[in-house]
Amino acid sequence: MNMAMIAEADTSRFAPLFLETGIPLAVMGMIVVFLALIVLITIISAFPFAMGVLEKVFPESNHHAAKPKKTPKPTPAATDDGTIPGHILAIIAAAVAEAEPGPVRIVRTRQLTTSELAWTLEGRIRHHASHRLQTRNR
Repeated sequence: MNMAMIAEADTSRFAPLFLETGIPLAVMGMIVVFLALIVLITIISAFPFAMGVLEKVFPESNHHAAKPKKTPKPTPAATDDGTIPGHILAIIAAAVAEAEPGPVRIVRTRQLTTSELAWTLEGRIRHHASHRLQTRNR
């Protein structure tokens, strides 16, 4: 009976679907694609294991790269007695001289307190509020 169905498929108008270029070719293509995806998943899943093995064989301390140089910690802007260091004062004086048109004399400098720094928050709030879109009456 099976041979009769094949013979009937050969003579019917659906013959190209059941021969070499039809459904068997499509199924074979899907099998090849799924097998390739399975191989790819297996390779990607094996990466953590392979990295663990490589770390045991070649520990990080044995790499031939140069060790990073230790940089000294930067000195704080304010000294222990609360005054501002001279090089910072020179930078402030240069900035003021550039910003102001005439001769300027800096009389006093001091650190800002938290409440004096609140103006930045107020500026951010106003800036964000200016970007709110107006609602439309639809």
